[in-house]
Amino acid sequence: MAPVVAAAIIGAGATLGKGIYDAYQSSKESERERKAKEKAIGQAQEGLSSWETEAGKILDEAEANGIQLSSPGDIEAYRQMRASYDPTRYAPEFERFDKSQYNVEDYLNPQRDAIIADVANRLQHTAAGAGLGHSSGALESIARGVAEKDESLYDKAYERMTGERNFDYGAYTDYINQQQQRLDRLQQGEIAQMEQMRGDILFDQQQQDALLASRLNLGNTLAQSRAQLI
Repeated sequence: MAPVVAAAIIGAGATLGKGIYDAYQSSKESERERKAKEKAIGQAQEGLSSWETEAGKILDEAEANGIQLSSPGDIEAYRQMRASYDPTRYAPEFERFDKSQYNVEDYLNPQRDAIIADVANRLQHTAAGAGLGHSSGALESIARGVAEKDESLYDKAYERMTGERNFDYGAYTDYINQQQQRLDRLQQGEIAQMEQMRGDILFDQQQQDALLASRLNLGNTLAQSRAQLI
C-alpha cells in the first residue's frame, strides 16, 4: 500500500473515530439534559399538586366556615312576601265623619216652652203693673221678650251642639290618625323585613359566587401551569 494511501486511510479513520466519539459525548449530554428536565418537570408537577391540595383545603375551609345569613327557605319566603305585598292595605278608606247626626233641637233646654211661657207671663204682669194691659205696645214688648229668650235658648243649644260635635270630630280624627300611624308602622316593618331578607340572600349569593370564582381561577391557573410543563 502506498504511504500516501495509508496516511489517507489513517486520517479518515481518525476523523471518523473523532466524529463517533463526539456523537457519543453529545448523546450523553442530551441524556443528562433530558433526565434533568424530566426531574425538574416532575418536581414542578409535585409542587403544583401540593399547591392544588393546599389551595383546595383553604377554599373548603372558607366555604365551611363562611358566614351564612339566610336559611334554605328564605328565597321562597321572600318571593311570597314580595308577591303578596299590597300597599293599598295600608291606606284604607276610612268612613267620613257624620255631621248629620247633630241637630240643634236635640240640645234645646227641655223646659224651653215653660221658660218662654214664664217670660211671657212676667212681661205681661209688668205691663199690667205699668197700666199698659193689652195695648199694642205691651204686646210688642212681650213678643220681643219672648223672641229674645227663645233666641238665647237656641244659641246656647247651638253652642252645646257645636262643642260636642267638635269634641267628637277631634276624637274621631285622633283615632283615624292613630290607626294610620299603626298601619304605617306595619308597612315599614314589612318592607324592612323584605329588605333584610333580600340583603341576607344577596350577601350569601355573593359569597358563593366569590368562592366559585376562586375555584375556577385555581383550575385555570393549574391548567395553564401544567400546559407550560409539557
